[in-house]
Amino acid sequence: MARADIFVSYSHADSNWLKRLKPYLKPLESSGTMTFWDDTQIKPGAKWRDEIKQALQRAKVAVLLVSQSFLASDFITDEELRTALEAEERGGLTIFWIAVSSSTYKNSPIEQFQAANNPDRPLDSLKPAERNAELVKIAGKIQETLARVNPYIARWC
Repeated sequence: MARADIFVSYSHADSNWLKRLKPYLKPLESSGTMTFWDDTQIKPGAKWRDEIKQALQRAKVAVLLVSQSFLASDFITDEELRTALEAEERGGLTIFWIAVSSSTYKNSPIEQFQAANNPDRPLDSLKPAERNAELVKIAGKIQETLARVNPYIARWC
């Protein structure tokens, strides 16, 4: 079965948003059509920079959980985002970003990419019911993105 790997980039200050997103992607992962990777999967003793680099190289989609903490992270900017942008430029990776909180994204390279949600109404500004509905929509958009990068997945959408 063909798979499409999703690499998730986030600031550790925003780990709560990673935890909130994962349940919405679990049905896709359970179907076997995708794998979901984030740095919580790095085992003790592993060379964490190598693990991140390899996961990003396997990815077809990079999901960026964007906040000011994300944009202020030197590691994210210099390593993950730079590598993702280079892969996108070569045509091997789709950049998919989610506005989790207000940020200066317009002063960053991700400004050129359409956000999954309205950056003027980031997830942290929504009431719980609105946020849940938005996360359902975002999960659907991730599924649509996966279908574009992998025709096999299109049959499941």
